[in-house]
Amino acid sequence: MSNTVLALLPLALAYIMFTLGTGLKPSDFKVIINHPKAFLVGLVNQVVFVPLVALAVVLVMATPPAISFGIMLISFCPGGVTSNMLTYYAKGNVALSVALTGVVSLLSVVTLPILITLAFNHFMQDQAGSISAVKIGVVMFLLTTLPVTLGMLARYKFRRFMIRRSGILNGLASLFFVLIVFAAIASNWELLKSQLTSMGLELVLIIMALFVLSFLTSKALKLSWFDTKTISIETSIQNSTTAITLAPIIMGTTVGLPVIALPAAVYGVLMYVIALPIIALMRKKN
Repeated sequence: MSNTVLALLPLALAYIMFTLGTGLKPSDFKVIINHPKAFLVGLVNQVVFVPLVALAVVLVMATPPAISFGIMLISFCPGGVTSNMLTYYAKGNVALSVALTGVVSLLSVVTLPILITLAFNHFMQDQAGSISAVKIGVVMFLLTTLPVTLGMLARYKFRRFMIRRSGILNGLASLFFVLIVFAAIASNWELLKSQLTSMGLELVLIIMALFVLSFLTSKALKLSWFDTKTISIETSIQNSTTAITLAPIIMGTTVGLPVIALPAAVYGVLMYVIALPIIALMRKKN
């Protein structure tokens, strides 16, 4: 991968987060007041349970350190626009999905630096050098929080234009997502061939476990099926683009994507393979 392509990854992520912001409006966050229990369950699931499930799987499977850290990295990243679209397809609570995605994305400027630092110190302790939580926090603000805020502002100022062009904006965001995933796979093709079976199994286990966990927590708290579908998707779908973009920044890589980006790339494909059949079943049950 050329230095130019590597340098464009943050811009691609910033654009994707900007499109997320253009889909947000202040009224979307009223769902926090109208459905406080459902929102809290979704928030706790994403911020707490997703990393814990990922940690349990990598420890049990005894994955190589760099792959383990890469899997943990994807578990720290909030869901993106994809989870909103899949919730719409599943006939779930889109307003709740959008609110969860927006809030968790904004919170990631605080949560990601802390979690990434803890995971790096545990799994990558033999790696030369160290990482800065402050640097990651600044990067997260510039690549996620700021673009989302600017997107919301753009929708407020140019509402009609943003609504009319939403299809084009989202289409470009999807294209960037696909290119980023393929770039990560191409950069680590040989390693992928040797690790695909074990890594794929771990990622499948994590996705399936999160679906089951979200169903159980929603049922235990007596949430409606409408909200349960939403929380299960928000919990199980992570933003692999963020993980891939952060990988070279964390490792200080200037040429090619590092190994820790590979799990996120594989996840970016597997999440559709595993999630779509489940979501199709949820869509039929109303």
